Amino acid sequence: MNTLHDQSKRFYSARQLACCLLLGWTVTLFSAPIAAADLEPGSRAIPGYLDYSYDKNSVLFNLNDRYQQTVFFDTFYPFDPSLRYNNAEALVRYQLEHKPYSQDGVLMVALSDLRKIYAPYFSYKVDADKQGFAVEHHFFRKRIAAGSGSRAPLVEYTKVVWQGSYSLASKAATASSATYAMTNDRNAIDRAAIAEPGRPAAVALDASPAQRDGRIFVPLASFMKSLGKTITDDGASSGYLAVSHVGPTDLADDLFNPRYQGGYSNTPITAGRVQTMNGLLSGEITKGSLWNAFYFGDVTVYSGKVDANGKDIDKLVPVDRLMPYRLYIPKNYRADQPSRFSFVLHGSTGNENAPFERPNDHLKNQPTPLPAVVTVEDFADHYNYILLSPNGWTRNPRWGDGPGEQVMLYALDAVKKSYNIDAGKTFIFGNSAGGAGTMNFASRHASLFKAMAPTAPGTSKPLAADLKGPILDMPALISCNTADITVFYAGTPTSSCQTWYQQNVKDKLRQHTFVTVENGHHSYGPASVNQMTFDFFERVLDKTPASHVTAVRFAPGQALAQVTMAGGTSKSEAISNVPAMRNGILTVALDDLAAIYGPADFKVYDVYAYNRTPSDLVAVKTIIFNRVAVNIKVGERFLRVGGMVHAGDTIDLKAIVPVGDPAIDPRELSIPAQKVDGKVYVPVVEFMQLFGKPVSVERINAGDWSAASVPAE
Repeated sequence: MNTLHDQSKRFYSARQLACCLLLGWTVTLFSAPIAAADLEPGSRAIPGYLDYSYDKNSVLFNLNDRYQQTVFFDTFYPFDPSLRYNNAEALVRYQLEHKPYSQDGVLMVALSDLRKIYAPYFSYKVDADKQGFAVEHHFFRKRIAAGSGSRAPLVEYTKVVWQGSYSLASKAATASSATYAMTNDRNAIDRAAIAEPGRPAAVALDASPAQRDGRIFVPLASFMKSLGKTITDDGASSGYLAVSHVGPTDLADDLFNPRYQGGYSNTPITAGRVQTMNGLLSGEITKGSLWNAFYFGDVTVYSGKVDANGKDIDKLVPVDRLMPYRLYIPKNYRADQPSRFSFVLHGSTGNENAPFERPNDHLKNQPTPLPAVVTVEDFADHYNYILLSPNGWTRNPRWGDGPGEQVMLYALDAVKKSYNIDAGKTFIFGNSAGGAGTMNFASRHASLFKAMAPTAPGTSKPLAADLKGPILDMPALISCNTADITVFYAGTPTSSCQTWYQQNVKDKLRQHTFVTVENGHHSYGPASVNQMTFDFFERVLDKTPASHVTAVRFAPGQALAQVTMAGGTSKSEAISNVPAMRNGILTVALDDLAAIYGPADFKVYDVYAYNRTPSDLVAVKTIIFNRVAVNIKVGERFLRVGGMVHAGDTIDLKAIVPVGDPAIDPRELSIPAQKVDGKVYVPVVEFMQLFGKPVSVERINAGDWSAASVPAE
């Protein structure tokens, strides 16, 4: 394969010139020469294949002069292009550095802007002496050979390299493409041999490349077509021109594979896309899901290491990539009122859309936790939160250091410039690598956040020695999934969630609650705790003090409770449901316990989760009080105190905790939790012991409140 340097040396060979002349083209290499000092030098070389967490098919350019500096991208999951967005179509808005212009009806775009759009797989070298430039552009086809829709599908990668030679003030050009051997190993893409070598062929551009203010501008449609792109020029009816990697008739790539149905396609220009883009440009669309992007070149980042004095060791990383982020603006957002805000971080094989798409796919297959609240966006609307989901740049993102950290800081700064965010109402949550990143980023930037809520933290999660400073007192809601086969519930500290928590977090963080999601799936589990996550954040903001109930006495058959407060004061409180004796054990409704201990502090949740299919949905009641989370199942003696192990919990890909394992917590309710007239009753004395609260029962027919108190654990 010829290098860019070699191409620039033989910019127009005698053979190429003859070819152009035979076709009747005029080659004008030296018309109106431009001084070398006045022309851009070119760009950095292409580094090879990099496994990014973001990719696009089409770039949509607006032909309206007023909006020409703004372009839109569609997006897809790069690690499995067979996946489709089911809940929203991601159209990312990006601002070009240089404003395009029209020349005789041809859209001219700065070469340097095209390089950023396709970075790092686009490079060009300018030869000022010959008044021309050479371009190299790489594209990677992806097809799913097996495991479509799984966490680790078998992908077939095929690299295609396009090269072109162009001159200023001439429409004549040459271009070629070479196709490399397919490989299933993404780490071997750059070692693949050429399967189909390319031969230079003459092409004609719609207009001559031109120079403006030291920058080269090219005729967008014909130039990108010469580099293998599909062009959809629908300017007459839609006002947009699309440049696509893959067109609908090209089935060598999975973007348009007919086997993959459902969701949004990557068809370049549709009525829905045009309506959305026009609404964003005109300002008609200001709320809901919004996507933006910025370019990162060489970025100074924290290396993850410190020197002997404890100071950060930084390094320079050539990110060279457009970095998208997804922003959700709630329907009740008002610019004149500071808004609640939270980061939401994706996992290792996700991107900025995964924290919305995957939970929403789960939520639509389970009962609605709150009236009319059925998506992540609905939760944001219900609690009135701005949500920011940045892109982690690469597979297995590290949000606490490297480019991931800088992406978060840059995106946050960009959002603050456009929206009114309350610095005192800022939170962070995330799943998997995003769960680990929640803790790692909060450790380094604790002053930004009021609380955090990591779910199923991945392998980069902090250990006990890493947890120090202000994060130790940051309120935290941590959750793990019992059916998780990615971050196992039990097992080794690095691969599991529960064991890691027990050994590294339980005795370190001073204001945390640990929640176990029964039957929770790795990607879907976060959807099951959305309500408690936002409630948890809201309670952190709520300055109302806890009720500080120290002891409670009940009597069977009496709708009264004797409540003792801190300081020794006591009072009788009416309750809504009469306590009932069952098998000699007093049971009390959860609603009444919430009323006594304070509904803002004693929280009862209906939690649903399924692992493989909606048919295996499991429903539990999760009660959170006094920083303890307890799971029960109506009609059963089932009991799990957050952080405990049960038989059947995942250990690794092939094993679960066996019956009789000594790590199992053997506790269960003495009698089943029971629903009566729509209310759930629990054996109150033993149940409240789990939360460290003493409850006593008046002796039957005793006539007073004289029973011995049952001490807390």
